[in-house]
Amino acid sequence: MITKKMKAFLVCFSMLVVTSCSVEDGKDGVGFEELVKFGDVKLTLTGVRPDEVSFSKTTAFKFTSVEGSDYSSSNSVQPNGSDLTFNILRYLSSPDDVFQESTVSFSLNVTDAGLATEALELNSFRIENFAIVGDDLKYFVLSDSYDTTSPSTNIQITNYSFNDATNELKFSFSFDVPALNNDSDHDLNVKGEVKVIVLEEI
Repeated sequence: MITKKMKAFLVCFSMLVVTSCSVEDGKDGVGFEELVKFGDVKLTLTGVRPDEVSFSKTTAFKFTSVEGSDYSSSNSVQPNGSDLTFNILRYLSSPDDVFQESTVSFSLNVTDAGLATEALELNSFRIENFAIVGDDLKYFVLSDSYDTTSPSTNIQITNYSFNDATNELKFSFSFDVPALNNDSDHDLNVKGEVKVIVLEEI
């Protein structure tokens, strides 16, 4: 039987544990501020669920892996003459956990950066293991790769800027995905706002 003294001790111990931790405490000594300091990708998905219910969901993917081997494929800028290639991947939650593998990733190719002939192309766009949860507590999962180079996607890239002093990349995008090419089984509209800081390998 738990006595009053034991109850009081357990309450005090619980308060001590709670107050000794903070939201900045991370896994293996890495604080969450290290995982979110490189900016985010805000994604808005609009369409119809497989059960014919309309939906619109906006989510910020803001976590970045801190593994050095991941930077080239997940948070990098790669210059090549007047051309730039950006590789971006962001997690919905903290990475390195089998239960936290919901991601959005893509590449942005910039030809003739800063010149009158500058051209932008969004490639390799993927949404991985992302659940769309409705107010009725029903859900479905998107795990798709989208061909954004096809004219039928109506791809638009706007408000692009890259500051090569701070390595801050900004742009907005939108495109359409046919029903046959996504897990909702209906036409899907994808919009995004990117505001990230990328790294350059030396």
